[in-house]
Amino acid sequence: MGEDDVVLAGQGREVAQSRYRANRRAAVSMCVTYWGRNYATSDPAGPRECDEYPFASTYEGAAQSSKEPSAPKNNFSALPIPKPQNGAGGTILALFHDKNRILDGQETNGQEVDAYLMAII
Repeated sequence: MGEDDVVLAGQGREVAQSRYRANRRAAVSMCVTYWGRNYATSDPAGPRECDEYPFASTYEGAAQSSKEPSAPKNNFSALPIPKPQNGAGGTILALFHDKNRILDGQETNGQEVDAYLMAII
């Protein structure tokens, strides 16, 4: 992950889920544009998925310019890769986020938040 990428941690929240889905749609659209509608099934070696960078789980993902008008348009890359590799990469990334407590850091009202903060009484 690039040092400037901000993670959409806490994807249980609707805002993060919506942004994640928008990032995935934009990346898949790019794969369809360059590799055709059946890019996922056209390789005799097996099924493929559209992989993207920056990750869909970041604010800088493929849909950033649709959410932030000042962001550069199409400032991402996307490529069909073998489905097992993409799934393994996603699992590793999710484990990294969890193990290292990578958090979004702000609520929609701008206040800092720590999803793991516990009040001990």
